[in-house]
Amino acid sequence: MPRTRSDLDRDAKIAEIVLAAERRLQDGGYEALSVAAIARELGLAQNAIYWYFPSKDDLFVAALRQMLRGIAAQKPSRTVGEIERILWFTDQLEALSGLRGAMSERAQTSAVVADFVEELDTLLSRMLSNVLRNHVPQKDLATAVEAVRATVQGTFVRGLGKRTRRKVLTFTLERVMEKPSSQLG
Repeated sequence: MPRTRSDLDRDAKIAEIVLAAERRLQDGGYEALSVAAIARELGLAQNAIYWYFPSKDDLFVAALRQMLRGIAAQKPSRTVGEIERILWFTDQLEALSGLRGAMSERAQTSAVVADFVEELDTLLSRMLSNVLRNHVPQKDLATAVEAVRATVQGTFVRGLGKRTRRKVLTFTLERVMEKPSSQLG
């Protein structure tokens, strides 16, 4: 059944609101995510935004999901080496790392944000597991994933620049992945 004009208008309005929210998050973090400011920017009544997004947290999560879709759409091909793919994703996730504190804080009181944080953590761990599984014994895989994730987060918390961050992560990944596949078990 073809979509009606109102469905298309609704989708376009949602996309416009999410795009405005994404810009605000990228420019000023969670503190810049103001429903009133987005409504003014788009020439909408504030209640119109709440029609589509019942809370600021719902809008926050919608913008974060959009940011992740943008990252996934650009991912490097499998012809790129495993370490370089991890470094590329880490570079892309830098934008989200500045929002991690807000995600953790909001997850304390917001189920929608808590669910998103859990989904994100699961996704990141699964992606790393898929890369590391051919290099790390199965019994050590979960620990290796957590070690790499902690290192990534540590580079963001320390505020390391891209070049230094990549150097630290390459060092860590090479050591985690150095065990030959023939010794896995």
